[in-house]
Amino acid sequence: MDDARPLGRTSDPRVCRDGVLRTDDGSDRFSFGHDIEGSWLICEAAEVLGDKKLLEEARRAAVKMVQAVYEEAFDADGGLLYEGTSEEIIDTDKHWWPQAEAVVGFLNAYELSGKDYFRKAAERSWEFIEKYIVDRQHGEWYWKVSRDGTPSKDNYKVDMWKCPYHNSRTCFEVMERLDRLSKKQAL
Repeated sequence: MDDARPLGRTSDPRVCRDGVLRTDDGSDRFSFGHDIEGSWLICEAAEVLGDKKLLEEARRAAVKMVQAVYEEAFDADGGLLYEGTSEEIIDTDKHWWPQAEAVVGFLNAYELSGKDYFRKAAERSWEFIEKYIVDRQHGEWYWKVSRDGTPSKDNYKVDMWKCPYHNSRTCFEVMERLDRLSKKQAL
């Protein structure tokens, strides 16, 4: 694929300018959840295509993406902050789906890089979900919690945007990845 553009770039100026993703309103607002989710999904897409060079590029990009999320949005309690700009964090709430994607994204980065702090971040993300996101009294996961872990009463637990997609996919991905890692360690 000699004519392929590098990962993370596009020629569409409405989407990307100077390497910075732009939203519809022209800002550089971004979602840490989409970044960490995208980090492992680009690896899966490259694997499906079967292009070794592209796969290596995807893996390098994935680790860089997760490193940025780790440095910018991974909170001390193990939760992932929601949104930022190139200048600051603009939404410190912790929505359910970025927490799920953080577990997979950090675990994927650990698989790719061997850096143990990514494994620990995946574990801490899961612990955050268990402690703050899972509603032990009424079931399901809260839509979001504040930075201090208080569940939001502004959102339903299920609606057209919230279903168990991210939750269940995380469990399937983690089971597969942990199985793969355990087999690798057994060698």
